[in-house]
This record gives sequence, structure tokens and C-alpha cells, in this order.
Amino acid sequence: MLTEDQKRSLIEKIENDEPLPAEYRRLLFAADDVEYAERTGVYTLEYKGKAREQDVLADTQAAPLQEIRSFNADNPHASAEWRNLLIYGDNLLALKALYEDQRGANRFGTRDRIKLIYIDPPFATKQDFMKSGETAYRDKLYGAQFIEFLRKRLILLREVLADDGVIFVHLDWKKSHYIKAVMDEIFGEENFRNELYWYYYNKMPDARKSIFPRSTDSLLFYAKNSSAGYFFKSLTENREKAVEQLVRKKVDGKMINARDADGNIMYQTRSVRIVDNV
Repeated sequence: MLTEDQKRSLIEKIENDEPLPAEYRRLLFAADDVEYAERTGVYTLEYKGKAREQDVLADTQAAPLQEIRSFNADNPHASAEWRNLLIYGDNLLALKALYEDQRGANRFGTRDRIKLIYIDPPFATKQDFMKSGETAYRDKLYGAQFIEFLRKRLILLREVLADDGVIFVHLDWKKSHYIKAVMDEIFGEENFRNELYWYYYNKMPDARKSIFPRSTDSLLFYAKNSSAGYFFKSLTENREKAVEQLVRKKVDGKMINARDADGNIMYQTRSVRIVDNV
């Protein structure tokens, strides 16, 4: 759906016989328009169970959002139209509720207000994650099921994001390459801004699989369109910090914690570089 500003910009470019920006491809043409794809070289990731974007938007059910508890009510935001929301439940259903609300009454005040989205989705680990002895969430989807699970949420995230907003998606080595292709399709490859690497200085090599430690995660960084503005504080101040790190040793081909003569786990002090905001 085109915004009023986008409609005016589009009309001006057509009247002035100017080329249309690449971002209008997604807005004007269906993703499954074969003739358009052949003419423009648009590519998509195809897999079993992939739903059309219009079906994701139309068929996803919305969860009715009901206020259960209010925090800090005596200290309202400077803008009476805004307040933070902590939503408990399936995020797909909640996103559809926000999507419909933005196109309707805007009861939650999020229309054109969501400028930055950061998500840390499951990593397709095929594991259950526990907290306090109970299952916090299951990460059992894999293959195309995982891709479509995340793709549906990314489509709705794009729709609720402000036109000048940006999104970061945190993934690891197993699925980031697939989701990069999916995000190129959803947000437009021209709106890809960067891939950032989250480095874990204390990752140890896994002797059973490789001598090289898997020591980074990826953050895929996209803008919603070319008008998105963003800024970040400079990260320039470096300092050294002493940290305690486990002493590890190899026993029968496995890396285990080293222990002293009394059976206590051994630690060593090492210096790491810390980058501070300035």
C-alpha cells in the first residue's frame, strides 16, 4: 500500500518522465508476477510451503490485545499519544493486531512511530530452551519450515515499520544466508545497508567438529526504503579490561574445564579490548 507521500512522489516522477526508484517494484508489482520478474531480473527464494505476501497479510489471525497491567502510569511520556507496550503472546498474532490497528483506529499509537526494530529470533537449533526448570520456548523448526516461520513475521514487521525506519535481524551461521535472500525479497536488495558481525571473544574451538571456533553472529541491517534516516554514536574509545576466563584442557579429544588439586574449576585472568560509546 502506497503512502500519500509515495503517491505524490510517484506521480511527479511519471509526469517528469523520470525513472522510478527500485523500491517501488515491491509496492507496484506482485512478488509472483513472472513477466515482471523476467524483465527486471528480480529473484526469489523458492521452497515448499511458501505463502504469497498478500495471503500472509490477509490470512494471519490477529490476537485481541487486552491491557492486563500498567507500569509507571504516574510518569507519562511527553507525547500523550505514545506509551511503551509489552505484549505477551505469539508475536505473529500480535504483529497482525498492530498491523490492523495502524490501518484503523490507531488505538496503540504505533502508526508511523516505529523507527527501529531489532529481533533475535530462534536460530534453528532443534532444541528446547529452559528457564527455571520449565520450557521457555521450542526451537524445533528446521529447513523451509524455519524460513517461512521467520518470513511471515518479517513481512508484518515491514508493514508496521515507519517509512523512514530500519530493522536489524540477529542470526548465526546456520540460516543467515537464507534469511538474507528472504530480506532482499521483502525489503528490497537496494535497502540492504550492511551486515554486522557480533564477535564472541571467549568462544572455544570444538575439537569434535573443527579447529576454527564459531565466534561470530550476524546482524542483517535493512532500511524500509531509501528515505530512511538513521544515526549511531561513534564507537571510538578503546580500553583494556581484565576478565576471568575458564581454563580449558583437552581430554580424550574433548575440551573440558581444568580443575586444581582440590577439584575446583580453574580460571585465568586475561585482558580484552573494550569499545565504549562516546
